[in-house]
Amino acid sequence: MKRILVPCDFSKPAEEAFKFAVMIAERSGGEIHVLNVIDITAVGSVPSIADSYVFNLDFLKERELEVDAKFKDMLSRNAAGFPRVVFKHVVSSLEAEIKDYIKSQEVDLIVMGTRGNAGAFFGSNTQRVVRHATVPVIGVHTAPEKIEQIVFPIGSDVIDDALVAEVKKLQELFDATLHLLHINTPMLLRPDHLVLKDLQQLATRHHLHYYRLSVRADFNVEAGIARYAKDVDAQLIAMGTHAWKGLLRLVLGSVTEDVVNDLSLPVWSYAMK
Repeated sequence: MKRILVPCDFSKPAEEAFKFAVMIAERSGGEIHVLNVIDITAVGSVPSIADSYVFNLDFLKERELEVDAKFKDMLSRNAAGFPRVVFKHVVSSLEAEIKDYIKSQEVDLIVMGTRGNAGAFFGSNTQRVVRHATVPVIGVHTAPEKIEQIVFPIGSDVIDDALVAEVKKLQELFDATLHLLHINTPMLLRPDHLVLKDLQQLATRHHLHYYRLSVRADFNVEAGIARYAKDVDAQLIAMGTHAWKGLLRLVLGSVTEDVVNDLSLPVWSYAMK
């Protein structure tokens, strides 16, 4: 996690994401790239707005001065003593710009703000970033002061080894306890002893340390994750975006995206291949 990208519109959720990115960079020795995008796909659909603002040089100059001032204010409030921060603002498509930035700057992690029950602050763009990003993404509603308990929901019999390896790196970065959690639901129910056996084999195969195995039953996966996270006072949830497949995915849609939008805890996600 040496190069961290923070897409930023200078809203409160975006600033919380920046604060959390600073915490991560301080632990990893990394650097932070703050990216502000005037999204032409949002305003370009309205010709009068596009003509008057996006392609107006005076507006762009005013916008440049405005975002520079907002960035300096945010930096002074949250990272005054942190030297490794890069700032860039562009007129582009948000999703395309993030994709290009990941590749050109060799980004390791994206940290984005969310609005809890109101959804992600970039709306469907954030969900698409979570779904298609080639690097892990953390959705942040409120930056935690510490990370000591990480919940890692396991939703299928076949677990992607690359996902587990990435979660292990995350756990080791914070020196946290990792909770391997399976949620049984009325539609998909497995005996607890078989689930625990599978979880233990996974932990052994990946040489995990400081972990806890748990099986819970609930009406749906999202509710089960939320209740368990509250019970263990978790500060972070780690999930693969394609961990639930087949029938469960048809019923629930994308569990990870729902959890990102619905919980106030930071949610780390990784697009499984």
